[in-house]
Amino acid sequence: MAEPVVNTDFYAPRFEIEIKGTAPLPTTAVISVDIDERIDRPGMFTLTLNEWLDIDTQTFTWLDSELVRPGNEVLILFGYNAKSRKFTGKIKALSPSFPSTGIPTLKVEGYDLSHGMQKTESKVKDTDVKYSDVAKEIARKNDLTTTGVEDTLKKHKVVKRNKNESDYALLDRLARNIGYEFFVRGKTLYFRSPKDNQSKSVSFRFRKNVISFSPRLSTTPTVNEVEVTAWNERSKKPIVATARISDIETSVGIPDFDKLVEKSEGKKIKIKREGRAVKSEDEAKILAIGELKRANDGFIGGTLDCIGNPDLAPGMSIEITGVGKNWFSGTYYVKGARHSLSDAGYTTTLDVRRCL
Repeated sequence: MAEPVVNTDFYAPRFEIEIKGTAPLPTTAVISVDIDERIDRPGMFTLTLNEWLDIDTQTFTWLDSELVRPGNEVLILFGYNAKSRKFTGKIKALSPSFPSTGIPTLKVEGYDLSHGMQKTESKVKDTDVKYSDVAKEIARKNDLTTTGVEDTLKKHKVVKRNKNESDYALLDRLARNIGYEFFVRGKTLYFRSPKDNQSKSVSFRFRKNVISFSPRLSTTPTVNEVEVTAWNERSKKPIVATARISDIETSVGIPDFDKLVEKSEGKKIKIKREGRAVKSEDEAKILAIGELKRANDGFIGGTLDCIGNPDLAPGMSIEITGVGKNWFSGTYYVKGARHSLSDAGYTTTLDVRRCL
């Protein structure tokens, strides 16, 4: 019987690396590629390159090249021939290694384009403005597209914590205020509500397509209610708003989560927070909901290793089954995804939390 033909277009991992828009680096030059994308901080890439020393000129191929310099833009295409994705970043660090025996190597490290926003301080309209408009304005000033910005509808007064607050810190803070998430993917800035209320995009099952899964359940941070006391910026009177689990639970989340939290503590847990100046009770409620989400996000989390899949990225939901009926089987939100490609193959490691 003839041997089955392996579809190398799908199963053979591939990557291409372009620096400053040049032709891709030779595949023989690259030992490994690691891409670590996150929701809560700038994504990072690491390239490990083989080095060659020209005996006549005493120059190294990459270390002495103008191509491999801090600040140069890098485009990484990774995945498979039939399915791949792009990562865009800038070089920030170089780490050569000169062993006594063997071939020298050069480790090239960098971050996605949100990293540069930690050093920019844009002036933005700060009164009677929607947070989404602020996000779009900052995106344009950092040469990023705005297609990932969702309209926030309500208008606010935006006050910088200090005159030196960076664009990254400002957008991260504004996103937290209203329960949004902020990140950059490629050359697009995302400022949006979390997509943890959606059905899974990819399914995993223990002993089927999971290399390993290490979850953890902790009731330590969980609460049933958050009460926020804010101040009406016009009347200068307090506004009190309360968020309950019913305000944040989703159709793909944990059944009876409210009762579960109460039972684990022996009573309903309510915490109080002091808010900022707001215009309405609705705005104070948004603050309370954001605080409640953050308090309960750590209930169930974990790390999943699987065969490499370029479709896996932070900000999507996945389903994990076959890991028990009570707690750990269900829909999870991806907070981080690390893609590792080398001669040894292609694996993806996910940092996930259970959807509420």
